[in-house]
Amino acid sequence: MIRIPSNTVDIRLIRSALPAVLVLAASACASGPHPHRHHAESAQAMFRPGKAALDSGDYDRAIRDFQNLQAEYPYGPYAEQAQLDTAYAYYKQGDSKAAVAAADAFIKAHPVNPHVDYAWYLKGLAQYQAIEGAEFDPRPDYQALQTFRYVAKTYPKSAYALSARLHIAKIIDILGERNLRICKFYYVRHAFVAAANRCVRVIRDYQLSPARNMALYYLARSYRRLDLLGLARTTAIILHHNAPTAPETKKLRALWQQTARG
Repeated sequence: MIRIPSNTVDIRLIRSALPAVLVLAASACASGPHPHRHHAESAQAMFRPGKAALDSGDYDRAIRDFQNLQAEYPYGPYAEQAQLDTAYAYYKQGDSKAAVAAADAFIKAHPVNPHVDYAWYLKGLAQYQAIEGAEFDPRPDYQALQTFRYVAKTYPKSAYALSARLHIAKIIDILGERNLRICKFYYVRHAFVAAANRCVRVIRDYQLSPARNMALYYLARSYRRLDLLGLARTTAIILHHNAPTAPETKKLRALWQQTARG
């Protein structure tokens, strides 16, 4: 499983700032009628052991305590915090699907909450956590890419925006490499149309990926094998223009020269 890189925002630090909102909310409730004060105090009492379990890494206990709190007191700041912390606990536990579901539940229930950007970011992290590598199911890659793009676009000034953009770049690299492998798979089996189509996808959708040069190389070779010499030459020119000293450019030039001599 791909590990989250060190440039990821430390969400433990961000989370530590969230209880301040709860303190303010509890204070406001305490100044009201007695039933509201009792409700806040009871919810706070149920929240404390869950938070202590979360901070100590006992994620099963934290999830159980937070779920009990939400069942008893489904509304209010402690319930909202418990929802966020449940998603975080699932993520730390490595249960990506449950973390995504918990984050989605918070987003749906509290779309204008001041910490909804955190919920979106945590959802992206959980989806990213599910990525197994270039040979496996690509759906988590696309899902994480979509989520991180949403965070970067919708919350550009958020504390999570930079990390979201860094994750976008990493996922583009992964998807570029995945599609390049498929291109090679088709090419060695002489399925040149399929190989060309897959290389075009790398060049078009993941042009910032390191796989782009190799995709241009195989695209040019696929066109040659299909007797589309004009397209092959144009592709070779594009590769030479973008990366004149790249190994792929040199190999393609050598192949062209060898063909011309033959």
